[in-house]
Amino acid sequence: MRTYQAQFVAAAPEAGAFPAPSGPELAVMGRSNAGKSTLINTLVGRRGLARVSNRPGRTRAINFFDVERRFMLVDLPGYGYAAAPRAEQAGWNRLVASYLSGGRPLRGVVTLFDVRRDPDSLDEALIAMIGHHGLAWQAVWTKADKLKRARLAGRCRELDRALGTPAEGIAFSSRTRLGRERLLAWIEERVGG
Repeated sequence: MRTYQAQFVAAAPEAGAFPAPSGPELAVMGRSNAGKSTLINTLVGRRGLARVSNRPGRTRAINFFDVERRFMLVDLPGYGYAAAPRAEQAGWNRLVASYLSGGRPLRGVVTLFDVRRDPDSLDEALIAMIGHHGLAWQAVWTKADKLKRARLAGRCRELDRALGTPAEGIAFSSRTRLGRERLLAWIEERVGG
């Protein structure tokens, strides 16, 4: 498995703390427990680059990771974490909105959904927000190793239909590396390979 030179650049708890753009950016969005940090670590082939927690809702700032000095992976705070106070959740939403509308060199959004969960109103709101900003997005069905292979393809098609994905979603597993190469190809296409 190829590894990428990648490093943590900044954690921005507010819009004023965003690092200056240095090249194309790819955002990673999803529920608090969808596996965003794990996906980032799997993509670059490095354990521990993005901090993984057993407790959802730990990403409370926007985290910027430089990959090969070519593009930035940007880990946005997750949504749907009910244990955080509403005011704190609203602050995360404002932070994400300021990033998406801030004129950054954002080339696309990797959207994560747990393959075992049916989409709900929060997932639909995420898709609407991405559409509002006119951003390209790629659905990624995480935790694919939790389903039997015979069930996985059909479940992915169900989710594609339910969310109206612009392209076939990618079944992804950090444990087996399923979907890693497909997602990297999409990212390379977005950032100008």
